[in-house]
This record gives sequence, C-alpha cells and structure tokens, in this order.
Amino acid sequence: MNYPKLSPWPFIDPDSPPADYLKIGESTDQARSSHSPQVWHFFVTQGYLIISIKDWIQLDDSEPGEYAFSQYEYPIAGARWFVNTVERFFLPPDHPNAVPRGKLNMRGEVDGETLGVTRGAWFGGQYIPGYSFDNLNRIEHSTVLPEGAFCQMFKMGDPWLFEDGLFELFKEIADRHERGEF
Repeated sequence: MNYPKLSPWPFIDPDSPPADYLKIGESTDQARSSHSPQVWHFFVTQGYLIISIKDWIQLDDSEPGEYAFSQYEYPIAGARWFVNTVERFFLPPDHPNAVPRGKLNMRGEVDGETLGVTRGAWFGGQYIPGYSFDNLNRIEHSTVLPEGAFCQMFKMGDPWLFEDGLFELFKEIADRHERGEF
C-alpha cells in the first residue's frame, strides 16, 4: 500500500540543535558501536519527536572523513503508540488486544501520520532480532544513503530496547508528553 509522502525535516546536528529543539534523552546502540559509539539523540519540537544521530565516517586512512547524519520524525503522541503496540506483541495469543499470531507488523494513525511497528530478524544487527518504529508517510533519509522510496524505519535490537533502556526511554517520553511537559 502506498502512503502519501511528507517532506523530511531538515537535518539537525544533535550536538548543536536549533533553539526550539528540546533534548529529552539519548541512548547508545551497543550492538552497533564496535567502531564508534552509536549515540542516538531524542528531541521534541513543534509537537514532533525527532531521533537523530551524528556519526563520523572514514572509509580508510587515505581519504578524509566526514560526519554523516540520520534522522527520524514522528508525531510526539507516537511515543505512547509505539510503547503500547510493542507491548501487544507480548500478550498471550488469546488476548483480544494481542498481535495476531504470525503477524510481524502493526499500523495505526497518529495525528494524521501512519505509524508502524515491525518485528525483524536482524533489526539489531547481524543475528540480533528487534523491532522498528516506522513512519510510513516519511521517506528514509540520511546524508550517506540516497533518498529513496522507503519509509522511515528506526530499527532497534531487542538487547538495546529491553536491556539497555531504550524501551524505558520511550515510556518516559510518552509519560512526559502526557503530563504536558512538552
């Protein structure tokens, strides 16, 4: 199914974000941090959750390196939708709100954008299963990859999500949003 595509937001440098961006957290993907720390930064601005990374890329010593950026954008209410949807994967199969047996993704509309949660075998890196937080209305964008027709899929391995605190960060962001902090 095709979804109308919204323009991606301009890239931000997470080390010096625009003045109206409130940094609300960060988390390190340990599984993908073998060469350098994969630190993801979480911001809120204008009712949106922005997840951003700045990564130093140098292919070999003979070439100069440069910073590369990747970024994902979701309505801020999507944080609670993500938490609730991931929890549905853990309900007993006979529970009325459980993800149907054999189904690997769920979709829903949040503030006019179609979001998804997908279960994937290598979403945390080689042989590491995980989940992705998808925005089907926004295309994947980074300064390394060419802009394509793929939707934004923020991929997280199970260890990062459940052992290293990323799921708790999403819960905290959802709670703070619901308390009206941003």
